[in-house]
Amino acid sequence: QILVLKTETQDLVASFRVTTGTSNTTAIKSIEFARKGSCFLINTADRIIRVYDGREILTCGRDGEPEPMQKLQDLVNRTPWKKCCFSGDGEYIVAGSARQHALYIWEKSIGNLVKILHGTRGELLLDVAWHPVRPIIASISSGVVSIWAQNQVENWSAFAPDFKELDENVEYEERESEFDIEDEDKSEPEQTGADAAEDEEVDVTSVDPIAAFCSSDEELEDSKALLYLPIAPEVEDPEENPYGPPPDAVQSSLTDEGLGSEKKRQSSSDGAQVPKKKPKTTNIELQGVPND
Repeated sequence: QILVLKTETQDLVASFRVTTGTSNTTAIKSIEFARKGSCFLINTADRIIRVYDGREILTCGRDGEPEPMQKLQDLVNRTPWKKCCFSGDGEYIVAGSARQHALYIWEKSIGNLVKILHGTRGELLLDVAWHPVRPIIASISSGVVSIWAQNQVENWSAFAPDFKELDENVEYEERESEFDIEDEDKSEPEQTGADAAEDEEVDVTSVDPIAAFCSSDEELEDSKALLYLPIAPEVEDPEENPYGPPPDAVQSSLTDEGLGSEKKRQSSSDGAQVPKKKPKTTNIELQGVPND
């Protein structure tokens, strides 16, 4: 019979008997509590491990009949259990066989047998304990402590994609120029269009002629030729040419000429001879002038 007492007052809170399915009861060998949660297990003499929820036990009260959450047993060999305990997180249960050095591991939530660990043959198991944080189990036999843990496999290819794992040692054969500072046998890489453009020298001193001021008929052009003359051409009829001087400028020039002729007459009446200026004509040919 299982009795639940309150620690402060030592009062009986709940009680129940472990039965084998009928009215017959079975002897209790050990009780183990989980570090997390409210579950506990009972190892009985009928070779069955029963897992109960503590909250359900308190709800049933005195002389209750709570049903276990899981019933764990070896249906094939009917193995009796020497020692049972929970994992650190309370999700797994490990039980040591009383006949041989073997450990059985179940998942508490669904009750499936996950793994069977076999120790040294011919030795009997005395005790078993699970690490409170890590997935490590320690089992004790006659003078030997066995540590059960998961094999840590180092996956270096996760850090270096080009890493190659070898099953055994391989003698490495280095290349002839592998450790040379400058590889003499290395072939020069072919230059692409972008590389050739980067290697091309840029001329920043020469000036390209402007196509608008050059003639396409001339094959050999003079680099020092005058490209622009800052003068306006003479037009016979300024009224018809929109680029000629305005009419006011022509009238002012005529009045200036009349005043000049009167001065010449006065000077000639005085008896002095005025020298005549010989007109000079200059012909200038401009290229690209529009024809009216």
